[in-house]
Amino acid sequence: MNDQAQVLRTLMANNGNGDIFSKNSNMKVITVASGKGGVGKSNFSVNLALALKELGKKPLILDADFGLANVEIILGERPKYNLSHVLNEQCSMQEIVTESKYGVSFISGGSGIKDMMFLTPTQIDKVGRGIASLEEMSDLLVVDTGAGINEIVLKFCRLAQDVYIIITPEPTSITDGYALIKTIANQMTEHVRVNIIVNKAASRQEAVQVFNNLQSVAKAFLKLEIQYAGFIPYDEKLFMAGKNQVPIAIYDQRAKSSVAYREIAKQICDVKESDEGEKRNLLNKFKSLFSH
Repeated sequence: MNDQAQVLRTLMANNGNGDIFSKNSNMKVITVASGKGGVGKSNFSVNLALALKELGKKPLILDADFGLANVEIILGERPKYNLSHVLNEQCSMQEIVTESKYGVSFISGGSGIKDMMFLTPTQIDKVGRGIASLEEMSDLLVVDTGAGINEIVLKFCRLAQDVYIIITPEPTSITDGYALIKTIANQMTEHVRVNIIVNKAASRQEAVQVFNNLQSVAKAFLKLEIQYAGFIPYDEKLFMAGKNQVPIAIYDQRAKSSVAYREIAKQICDVKESDEGEKRNLLNKFKSLFSH
């Protein structure tokens, strides 16, 4: 990890004008969000990353859920550094990456996520360059946001090519999920695909029905096309995995939910590059979002 950071510093020294960040990124950004807490958003982020790794991708999770640190709890890790160390110029972005015992790496947001609403221009440039530099070690950045609707969540939604909104069949979850979709739709100034994952569904039929109802409302009132991206079935083994502090993808690969995560991961891997839309310069995109 430190060797990679040293390479980055050398490149920056040799390209003081920032040319190494001027090209469009090959690293895809996925943002995971939800209208309310308790719907399994962080579990989705972690197990999706594990499934993507199994399929040959190099995912990296950014825990952007200030205060809860669910990603590190699910992975059973206690990171030494977090985003606040980058903001305080104690570490580079690559140096705060923690590799879990399961081979999937993550970045702890810590108090740094809250501070990202008040970045100075210098910090915006530093963090933006840091995120762009993650392409050195990852081809897919999974941003696990906090629950609900706030400025940090919305900024990370706009940074991504794909947003995955996690809902459950519960009416309150559907209502809150729609409120998030509506807010994203009202703020979008660029193409972002909105994908729906139905978690804790009793069956595929129930999941599709929940999505169809949500899609009808989004079309009628928001003029927005949302995508059905799959479902995670209600699974008692998920609770057992949680009690043992082991991701379900590791705890039991044959569990219904583990199979579902692999199906969703495969769909993501099967998306052709030409279908992903225009690749974007992450540094410029980040700076435009967090500068105001």
